[in-house]
Amino acid sequence: MTEFAVRIRAYAAAHLEWDDVLTVRWPDAEAKYQSEYTGGDDGRAYPVTIHGEIRGDAASIEDAEQRLGGAVRDPLSIVALASNAAVADPLAVACHGLDLSVRQPFVGYQTPAAHTWFPPGSRRIDVDATHALLAAVGCQPRIDLLHRAIESYRRALAHWVPEEHLLAGEFLFIAAETLSRFLIESRATSAGMTPKNLARAAGLNAEGLRAGYLRDEVFHGDAPAHDAMRDASNGFEHGYMSVRDVRGLLEGALERSMGLVRRALIEATGMHGSMAARLLDDRYDAPRGLVPAIRFVRGSVSAAEASEPPILDGGTIELDWAQDPPIATVRADGRVDVTFSTNVAVKAITPGAKLDLDSWGMRAAHMTSVDEVRVDVQRGGKP
Repeated sequence: MTEFAVRIRAYAAAHLEWDDVLTVRWPDAEAKYQSEYTGGDDGRAYPVTIHGEIRGDAASIEDAEQRLGGAVRDPLSIVALASNAAVADPLAVACHGLDLSVRQPFVGYQTPAAHTWFPPGSRRIDVDATHALLAAVGCQPRIDLLHRAIESYRRALAHWVPEEHLLAGEFLFIAAETLSRFLIESRATSAGMTPKNLARAAGLNAEGLRAGYLRDEVFHGDAPAHDAMRDASNGFEHGYMSVRDVRGLLEGALERSMGLVRRALIEATGMHGSMAARLLDDRYDAPRGLVPAIRFVRGSVSAAEASEPPILDGGTIELDWAQDPPIATVRADGRVDVTFSTNVAVKAITPGAKLDLDSWGMRAAHMTSVDEVRVDVQRGGKP
């Protein structure tokens, strides 16, 4: 056996402070997580990704990538639950042996440059409370079911963007149903009986007990939220409801349900007292997604000669977009100003037509526009 290191990074909507390290230990391995920052004079203006490194023994580099690589990824779903913020699927960075007294195998992977990740906001991870949550999850008798429910909640957060709320709702209800099964399995194990006998003791069958747990404990008795999420999930999954109707059911219940299921997940770990209260503090109430920035320009298209208007065929206007790295400046109060520069050129246009662009905009989350936008547009191929 040889000691290996496996490194990953994941774009995330919540981050550790610059000096914070989250450490997770297994009997045969240890992982450390830190946020990676970019921008500003010192490269630490704002965080963009969470970096994880795990060290442990493996029979080969392939074994290390599969086994240690899986282990270092798993805690990120719990980090997402703790901060109620999306953590994207992690990207492999590198894997290599550590004993350099002999030649060691190495594999490295390309990942995006730090400045290409859009600033994800200022939410911070509570290290101590998150560590307590990790420990509580690890003590559960059916950790496989509980972790599956938490991972489904992470998936819901990953789709917490305006155009993907339907998928967020689907993954949220998967999390809720999986948690209800965990409650049955773990309580049956603790009572030294089968889930069927646990249900019989309550005067129900297993499905009736699970449905009761789902409504009364996972959704905390909020029948309208439970019913809307159940009906939307069933209608979407089984195809008997239009997408418009599914969205209509989710519209009034999704964000409320995210809070209910998140609270139930944290409570199911057995966390109590101040650490649980810190995770359930209202600063974590609103789910945070990784909302992709959408840049756009506005203007008008017209005939170069009014007397000879051309016919615009499909796909005849194309723009060429070039992004400079953002410039970040940290204010005295700790807030960060980020300046974006986008160069837009007309790449293709129908002969006889002209495009006049007069404004630029960007759809972005967790940011405030503070300056006027200067627009300077040029035609491709023109000096």
